[in-house]
Order: sequence, then C-alpha cells, then structure tokens
Amino acid sequence: MITYFTVPALTGWPYAGASPQRLIIYANSHGLLFYAGGWLQATGATLCILFFLTLLNRSGTALHMAGLVTLVGCALLLAVVLVEAVLLEAIPAAAHAKDTATVATAFALSNGVFARIFPLAPAPLLFIGIGYALRPVVLHRRYADSAKVIAALFVVAGVAAVFGTPGLVFAIIMSVVQAIWILTAAAALGLSSRRTVQADLHE
Repeated sequence: MITYFTVPALTGWPYAGASPQRLIIYANSHGLLFYAGGWLQATGATLCILFFLTLLNRSGTALHMAGLVTLVGCALLLAVVLVEAVLLEAIPAAAHAKDTATVATAFALSNGVFARIFPLAPAPLLFIGIGYALRPVVLHRRYADSAKVIAALFVVAGVAAVFGTPGLVFAIIMSVVQAIWILTAAAALGLSSRRTVQADLHE
C-alpha cells in the first residue's frame, strides 16, 4: 500500500483537472503502472485481510461482536479495493481504444475516491474491531490500543477528506500509518510465533 501511494507521485501522475487527451497520453505511456496499481491494491488488501483473520483466529474472538465487526470491515475493504482495481485497469484499455469518455470517467472515480471512501467505513471498522478483538496473549496490548487510536483518526480523516484536499492528504497519511501498523504487528507476531516454537522444541 505504501508503494501504491508513493510511486504515482514519482511518475508525474496526472491529478484532478487533467484533460482526457492528457490522460490518454499518460495511460498509453504508463499502462503498466495502472495494471500494477490494480494488482497491488487487490493483492495487498487480500494479504491484509488474511493477517487480520489470523489475528482473530489466534485470539479466538472471530465470533465475538468485535470479531464480527472486523469481518465486516474486511468484506468492505475487499469490495472497495476491487472496485478501484477494476477502474484503474480499465483506464489503459480505454486509452488504447481512444475512448476518452471511459478514460475520463474511470480516472475521475479512481483518483482520490478510494482515499476518501476507505477511511469512512472499511478502515475504522477493521481497526476498531481488531482493537477490541485482539488478545494480549497474541500481541502486546499496545497494538490493540494503537488500533483503536488509528480507527478514531481514520474517522476524522474520512470526514475531513469529504470537505477538501487537506483532509484527503490526511487520509492518505493515515493509509500509510495503517500499513506501518500492519507491518510491525506482523513482524511482532512472527517473532512471537518463532519464540513459541523454539520453547516447545526445548521442552
């Protein structure tokens, strides 16, 4: 996800207001970027969901209310991400066919819309759910506590993003923060599992 948000900034990505002709030129010369973006979104979201499901399974809270909220967040995340992936990958195909209407529409819907929708429902549900479902025996309590804080900040970012660009930037920053949380939590879980295996081998 970090790669998804940073690479376009380094490749002259056209933002809101670009003409359909400019979009077609860019899409024809950067087709792989759009396809890779769709792939990164779908694959990254799937891996994140599998990680959250692992945390629920280890915590034994999948059927608790917090676990069910997390599952709904997972479903919403995958739905939103796949819609954006479809729009992203439609752009180069439409550009190749010189279909300016489809290029302009798909780009307008994918460019910035995901960053506004993601913090309104999928992200808060995911993080508030896992914040209450995660057990200290699985990961240190600070991960559960920080997940609750991230959920609250996502709500603020989602509301702010509706009203202007600063809110959208905040939402993107929060998306990077949540990616960092997932990476550090995954590393901590891996280390914890490794210690458990080693302890079992020594017994």
